[in-house]
Amino acid sequence: MNTIFQKSKIKNILLPLFFIFFASDLFGQDILWLHYFNRYKLSYKFSIDSDIGYRQYFDDNGGTRGQIRSGLRYDVSDRFYVRGGLMYVNGSRANEELRFYQDFVYNIPFNVFTLTQRIRFEEQFFDSDKKNYRLRYNPSIKFSTFFGYCTLGCEPFSTLNDKNSKISSNRIYIGLTRRAYKNILVTLQYINERSYSIPTEGYINESNMIRVKISHVIHPLKTGPLFKRKSV
Repeated sequence: MNTIFQKSKIKNILLPLFFIFFASDLFGQDILWLHYFNRYKLSYKFSIDSDIGYRQYFDDNGGTRGQIRSGLRYDVSDRFYVRGGLMYVNGSRANEELRFYQDFVYNIPFNVFTLTQRIRFEEQFFDSDKKNYRLRYNPSIKFSTFFGYCTLGCEPFSTLNDKNSKISSNRIYIGLTRRAYKNILVTLQYINERSYSIPTEGYINESNMIRVKISHVIHPLKTGPLFKRKSV
């Protein structure tokens, strides 16, 4: 009874905030972001994680940005996985970029929500021979509502090779996820992103994004021992 009461209390508090926060910026977005994620299971532990994204800008300058990324994921345990791969970025609103990345993701379940912490290292290489080394930290909480799963999170970006800027940008986001099919999830997300030159001088740019995300998991035919979970 106590757990049910706690869940109901959290929903009653956070759901009105969700709608107020989301509705205030939904029709004032600068960017529409369409994003497809695919996870192809190679075995119980290994999978190939790929995604392709497209951004349309609605500010005075307009333009587009595209990205494609793929990497190998290894599930260390039910709560922790690591992933590494390569990403390509280009478009009228983005410099051509080749990006290597390494993820470390840990999930901590609680009674009424799940806390996820992701640390990502990035090595960016641009066509102008410029190099950038970044650290991204993404804590988020996910909890169930009668509309679907709600996720709240933030993501500061730290530039490691820039002495003048410790935090180059920061994202705050809120999203709602529903299951479209047994292996397909659809997420509607609002993201507020601010970019900084020097942290003490405040932000220099702010963007409001609406992201539509489709997450798709593919399980190939389990015909060989590679796809069987070992009995303990």
